[in-house]
Amino acid sequence: MTLSTTNQAYIFLATVYLGLILGIIYDIYRAFRMVAKPGKWLVAILDLSFWILAAFISFFMLFKVNGGQIRLYAYIGLALGWGLYALIIGSFLVKLLVKIYSWIAAIILWPLRMISSGIKWLAQKLSIRKKIKERAKEKANNGL
Repeated sequence: MTLSTTNQAYIFLATVYLGLILGIIYDIYRAFRMVAKPGKWLVAILDLSFWILAAFISFFMLFKVNGGQIRLYAYIGLALGWGLYALIIGSFLVKLLVKIYSWIAAIILWPLRMISSGIKWLAQKLSIRKKIKERAKEKANNGL
């Protein structure tokens, strides 16, 4: 099947756009990974999941746009789109997302920290009260 130049340009621009989208999705995941700091095994599983999702999205888009024909310029478009995204706004978006994720984590963790500090304070007060009672018993026993 031969494609016209217009169709080829459309496919190329669609793959550039897809490369931008995949770059954004990866940076959303990368920023999450920076904030959450998951273990090595979880990072490996999440990386594998991302690449499976990226491959699925890429093949689905290529199937929709040009009937599933894999052409070199489609891969060049993906790489160009991702590269342009990474060079132009990638680092800015990651920094912004890390700040947003950190704020969200702080908001979510604040009640948990308050409960935890309340429990620690209560445990400390009960511990002091217990020590006072023990000292009083020792003095009473020593005095007899």
